[in-house]
Amino acid sequence: MDASRVSTGVRFRLLKRVAVTVFAFAVATGIAFTLVKLAPENHVRHITEAVKAWDIPFKSTESSKCPVFHDANKVWQKSQLKYQHLRDDKFTIAMQTYHRPEELKHTLDGLLSEEIPSLAEIVVVWNDLENAPPESYVSTHGVPVRYRRSPVNSLNQKLWPDPAYKTQAIFLSDDDIYYKPKDLEFVFQSWRKFGRRRMTGGFTRCAIEDAASKKWLYTFCSKDEGQNKYNMILSGLAFAHISFLDYYSSDDALATKIRNYVDKHFNCEDLAMNYLVSMLTGEGPLLVKGKEQYVSMVPKVGLSAKPGHMETRAQCLNDYNEFFGCMPLIDETAHIELGVILS
Repeated sequence: MDASRVSTGVRFRLLKRVAVTVFAFAVATGIAFTLVKLAPENHVRHITEAVKAWDIPFKSTESSKCPVFHDANKVWQKSQLKYQHLRDDKFTIAMQTYHRPEELKHTLDGLLSEEIPSLAEIVVVWNDLENAPPESYVSTHGVPVRYRRSPVNSLNQKLWPDPAYKTQAIFLSDDDIYYKPKDLEFVFQSWRKFGRRRMTGGFTRCAIEDAASKKWLYTFCSKDEGQNKYNMILSGLAFAHISFLDYYSSDDALATKIRNYVDKHFNCEDLAMNYLVSMLTGEGPLLVKGKEQYVSMVPKVGLSAKPGHMETRAQCLNDYNEFFGCMPLIDETAHIELGVILS
């Protein structure tokens, strides 16, 4: 082979590697600058510390005021060690569904319409006990779609750490809401850099204390100027580290009590996840917005459409406060947004 052609090929590959490295650095820098622009100094400091320590096991806060913290922390530390061998450069979608075939098809079609480079697998948690799920398949982009039939119709099934999972990152999803593919990849990369110790996603809610009654209220977060706080990211559209799922599904007294409560009321598993994560890490959630608004299909029937939904959720908050012996949720204002131009 001509020596000049070999030399040209080597130079081309070298330039390509340099270009990829520069691009990756630019993306990471852009995300960091966005956080600095949007977040108060103390929030940026906490997030920056998390970035520096992303490649070592998590450490829990030592200042938790929750009396159940120490026992829970011991279990969670073991949970982390169990999953260190799993991939952290890919993620798995765990999508729960029940009697909503049209919404499920729409969501799967939307997610699989384009390649998502870091998506390893979609697991559809099939809670319909009367009908068999469809056959599992592989998408045109090579993504396995596996239907996992639940032994019981329980909201806890989505939060079970499936032994077949191959990734540390689990994207918890409902069957009627999804990020566009390019946005989901961006949210995952943001989770890797900034959100491993947090519930990270696009669906915020707020718990606020009523000054008169001292009871906690469940609310849609205010969008008024200066009122941009949030303290929960719901698990209908959120990344969570598999160690949090492992603790949630453990035999620990607190985790068992929560799962029993969720099964009894058929509600509030997503609130419980926020309580657990914030208690164990001492950090609040992280809102990540894509370039486009996430797609949401409002169902004709569903838990959130029932009368008294907000009051029921508020009761969950107050009951959880009794379980935990504290209010572990942490207010945050920082968020990451794709496509934000800083001047």
